[in-house]
Amino acid sequence: MTTVDQNTLRRRGTGLRAYDPARSYGGHTLYTPIAGTGDVYLVDIDGEVAHQWSLPHPPGRHARLLPDGTLFYQGKDTQTGDPLFPIWEVYHGGILQLVAPDGTLLRESRHPYHHHDASLLANGNLILLAVEPVPPALAARIPGGIPGTEAPDGRIWGDVVYEMTWTGEILWRWASFEHLPIDDTPLNPHFAREHWPMANTVNELRDGSIMVGFRSASTVVVIDRATSQVTWRLGPDTLAQQHYPHELDCGTILIFDNGSYRDDTSVPYSRVIEVDRATGELVWSYEDNPPQNFYSPYMSSAQRLPNGNTFIAEGSFGRLFEITPDGDVVWEYVVPHFATFGTGVGLESSRGAQNAVFRAYRYGPDHTASLRSHLRR
Repeated sequence: MTTVDQNTLRRRGTGLRAYDPARSYGGHTLYTPIAGTGDVYLVDIDGEVAHQWSLPHPPGRHARLLPDGTLFYQGKDTQTGDPLFPIWEVYHGGILQLVAPDGTLLRESRHPYHHHDASLLANGNLILLAVEPVPPALAARIPGGIPGTEAPDGRIWGDVVYEMTWTGEILWRWASFEHLPIDDTPLNPHFAREHWPMANTVNELRDGSIMVGFRSASTVVVIDRATSQVTWRLGPDTLAQQHYPHELDCGTILIFDNGSYRDDTSVPYSRVIEVDRATGELVWSYEDNPPQNFYSPYMSSAQRLPNGNTFIAEGSFGRLFEITPDGDVVWEYVVPHFATFGTGVGLESSRGAQNAVFRAYRYGPDHTASLRSHLRR
């Protein structure tokens, strides 16, 4: 008698699902199973593991491969005591590392309130997301969210951005509750009030400005580092719980728009959009047909490739795929690594064995050249 696999995603098939060599950019794909123990995989275009890091800390979201072959890894500090609020246990990090191809730890920095994302600045310092308590008088003014869902002691934790050296010195600080207009940045009514506005992305633009994406407020901003002022903003009239907004070489902004709670449709679906920063207009977008075939309620990313294709991580379901500018799928891979977060962690989305990834990245041969001697094939 055949035993049926009761995990729906795994039963549908994993590994390489599609490949069009004539139209794919090729290269290697890096991903980190979010429920794993610290394994990071680099797979080749045929879906075979070319290199693997097995690190001592579970992921604090994701890893990124640097041009010199080192891995920038965000790990989860599991020794920080009681969580600030239930889902903090899922998305906090706390450990930032540079790791050699053979797994040797090269550099490490820690911050107890780091969560979701961090990047390396052009000057070599770290830019990271963290939280601080919102002053009570300001917290009382924050609109939206599910009533009565503040963190313990009625507290609301607010996002801050730090520029930090590897030795832990804070050189620059930007606090959401000091620079965002609270009345004009409401929480979506489906989100808890424990964390406002729940940032999930931070990175540096070519002019030195900082881009930050806030999921629970469906808002992306650009911050001038010299003045700490918000110089650009895109909000819920365009976005719906987005992830990984970042600048392309041409100056436009690429965003994975998750789409769980859109006001103009009853069907949740995801899309990838490219936004003209000057006008706020969409210059390119991708959605599936029918649109509900492509949907990730949380996490996920999109990356423009040098040949004009776009590499997408449908993060909630571990589906990684590449599309042409016209939207044709030319490569598809489903993460085969399933694991559980454990008991008592986070919300319903954290239950059961899953193959989710926060982000994934595609790298061409120029980027992986220094890693070549370590690749299996």
